[in-house]
Amino acid sequence: MQEPILFVVTGPSGSGKGTIMRAIIKQCTDIVKIATYTTRPPRANEEHGFDYNFISQACFLDKVSAGEIAEWEQVYLDHYYGSPSFNPDTGPDRLMELDYKGMFKYKALAKRLVSIFIAPPSLEEMVERIEKRSTEANLANRINNAIDQMRYAQHYDYIIINTQMDEACAEAVAIVGAERARRDHRRRMAALDALCRAWE
Repeated sequence: MQEPILFVVTGPSGSGKGTIMRAIIKQCTDIVKIATYTTRPPRANEEHGFDYNFISQACFLDKVSAGEIAEWEQVYLDHYYGSPSFNPDTGPDRLMELDYKGMFKYKALAKRLVSIFIAPPSLEEMVERIEKRSTEANLANRINNAIDQMRYAQHYDYIIINTQMDEACAEAVAIVGAERARRDHRRRMAALDALCRAWE
């Protein structure tokens, strides 16, 4: 069996990472999207079980106590976010949204992790996108968090500057395809090497 890849996408609020992840799932239908948990209410365009698992704070903390949430934090000084516990080295290729702290945690756990950072073209554009999407009561916290996230972009395998959404989606899909092809190439080379040794 081929070794699964965990694709991790990170980006500040307003970077367009949700749309980009949907494009990856649409083009690469055999990748499983892992929905993380949050205690904030869903927005109008968000789907429970895909974008996030939207649960109450009490339920979230119960899952933390039960070990069902591997890593978590309180983001924007109000809501909790966390990722489900699972073995990243078994099963299909997976796609998951994490912040940089979660990315580092899973990078230490997974044999094959590919990290993609989605950045807005500018801080002004990011703020405009957030304000168009919905009225955020914690806009200042989101801006501060975005700046904090972008300081760690250099630690990612890929950085996509989302100036044009169509181009950013195409770039993300190309990254996934290239990494899977690289994984498959190594597997085929190992099989060819074994075949050659058998004839020695």
